[in-house]
Amino acid sequence: MQSIDFATMLQELTKPEAFLDVTLGDELEHESGANERLIRVIQTHASAVVLAGERAYKLKKPKNLGFLDYSTPILRRHFCMQEALLNRRLAPKVYLGVAPVLLFPENRFRFGPTISPDDAPWPGTSLNGGCVVDYAVVMVRLPEASTLEYRVHNRTADPGLLADVARFIAAFHATSYTDEQIASFGELEVIRGNWEENFMQMRPYIGRTLDAATYESIFAYVHHFLEGRAALFATRVREGCIRDCHGDLRLQQIHVLDNENRLVILDCIEFNERFRYSDVASEIAFLAMELEAANRADLAYAFVDAYIKETGDETIREVLPFYICYRACVRGKVISFQLDESEVPVSQRAAAQQEARSLFDLAAAHANGPTKPMLLMVGGMMGTGKSTLTLALQNELGWAHLSSDEIRKRLAHIDPALPNTDDFGQGLYDPDRTACTYEALLVEAESALAQGRSVLLDASFARQIYRQKAAQLAATQGASCLFVECVCPREVALARLADRWQDRVDGSKQQIKVASRASDGRPNLYDAQYAAWESVDIEEERQIPHLVVMTTRSLSVTVEQVLTALYNPHMACRL
Repeated sequence: MQSIDFATMLQELTKPEAFLDVTLGDELEHESGANERLIRVIQTHASAVVLAGERAYKLKKPKNLGFLDYSTPILRRHFCMQEALLNRRLAPKVYLGVAPVLLFPENRFRFGPTISPDDAPWPGTSLNGGCVVDYAVVMVRLPEASTLEYRVHNRTADPGLLADVARFIAAFHATSYTDEQIASFGELEVIRGNWEENFMQMRPYIGRTLDAATYESIFAYVHHFLEGRAALFATRVREGCIRDCHGDLRLQQIHVLDNENRLVILDCIEFNERFRYSDVASEIAFLAMELEAANRADLAYAFVDAYIKETGDETIREVLPFYICYRACVRGKVISFQLDESEVPVSQRAAAQQEARSLFDLAAAHANGPTKPMLLMVGGMMGTGKSTLTLALQNELGWAHLSSDEIRKRLAHIDPALPNTDDFGQGLYDPDRTACTYEALLVEAESALAQGRSVLLDASFARQIYRQKAAQLAATQGASCLFVECVCPREVALARLADRWQDRVDGSKQQIKVASRASDGRPNLYDAQYAAWESVDIEEERQIPHLVVMTTRSLSVTVEQVLTALYNPHMACRL
């Protein structure tokens, strides 16, 4: 076969006479300039999409980018077939088939008829008087206004819509295929290989779309995270989180159709199974990243929260910053490629440079959190709000949550919701039972840490010995630790305890916060606990990072104070 110049072919394929089986409109024959309105081209690093009337024709550029190889007609035929077949999972009525590109005398190119993907002719085949030289995926052309991107930018997308999207994707993930081979793509060496390829392809753009400091900070974070969270990656493989996903879950690929908000998702990854076979968390991170890049972090939160509620996959929150960083880097790199593509207009290259810079900045913003498991002790006197703070942190972080109040009553075979009136240090709360409670608490924490999970411990931690045992456990499991001590004025704590205890003895379980349902703290016990409290001394402060939070401020402010400590580089060096 003769060598085909892609730019020349593409120019010919934007002429009205290039289309055999699509209606472009009679006005093409009468109006000057109608061609520009009815036929237009969208360029990406790997493809060119010709929009014509009611159809979209997606051509693959003859390139080999390492992770993507469309360099021969046979490869382009194969990947066009794959794209048409795979995308029918999430957009069954949109992908119509494959159209061969035909070459006629005098270097004229035409799109051939749309054919079932399984029947696409081989390169060099004679068809309709022409010779098959290339291929295009043929789709129904959907209106731009139906994309989630359009709705986000025009502020017509709301949390409810993103929750619908989350449930749609959760249903897809629940039925998407997985097996031992697919699961292997979630193993550490594959993830590390993806990143090494990414860094290699990002490097040429240092000084152009990202600066050296940004590159180095992302590089360091990724390598520390991969080393520190190996057990968590292994746990997600073991729990079946690696699936045959979509692989490119972007705002512009998601369409909301009809008045019933029917969803379709286009353009899954077909060119490299390594990018499509992935942790579902990486897929969720992609759309969350896109929403953040569009300055809609609120919608990103709504989307992630709805997905987790639908699936129960709380550990997604632990790997989400890592995968958002990855997805932002991939997009920044891919957009950077346009700077070196002569066929991309100058104005588009300038816009691409700015967009890539923003994406690399977003990646860096997520590359500053804990890179190994964390054991977070949330303690303090009764009535200081430690349980409320722990649950708020659990909702934010998705970490495993263990409560000493719950465990104490479980060990005694008592319903946690039943109030207990034993005095301080007596009965259910005598020193031996307290020691057993902390032992069980740390055993369960050890199990979670061994799976690579971070853990929130809700207990008073009134004695130094229990704080030290928790810190020793963290060190043994290769985890960081932090003691968050909740404090508030005595009169505030007493008022809280009185209100809560009254609700419990009245049996008004509906009025009792979930955070406090197992607590037996009450005003007449406060002073006894205060007298027994062992404060953090200077020596302990050197051994265990310690953060004091005043809980008279709003819960959101208190949560932010703890999160700031976790993500503070100076604190991180100790954690």
